[in-house]
Amino acid sequence: MNIVVAELEEKTIHELKNILPNLGHKICCIVTSGEEAVQKTLEIAPDLVIMDIDLKGEMKGVDAGRKIMEDYNIPVIFMTVFTKNCLTKSLQLPENAITVSKPLKQDHLKYAISIALDNL
Repeated sequence: MNIVVAELEEKTIHELKNILPNLGHKICCIVTSGEEAVQKTLEIAPDLVIMDIDLKGEMKGVDAGRKIMEDYNIPVIFMTVFTKNCLTKSLQLPENAITVSKPLKQDHLKYAISIALDNL
């Protein structure tokens, strides 16, 4: 499965580079802004996008993720240090948004990916 990663933190990128191949997935590109995430998703048509909620640019991760989910019907997993309840209320994530907490854990990410793909 091809995955676009939108993330600023080198530590999290390193975690994803270690975890995703272990789960049988390939990172096809890494971007740092919401605008880049939307553009690369349009160009590449990945199976999944894993995105931090806080990115560079005017379009933050929440907005880019919502656009990708609604316009391209590609699942998005949001990464954050916040809890889902806090995110859903304060950032108005879609009710069915899938989130994983940082620092990432392989079993949590594996579960989130399976849920994201089942929701298609």
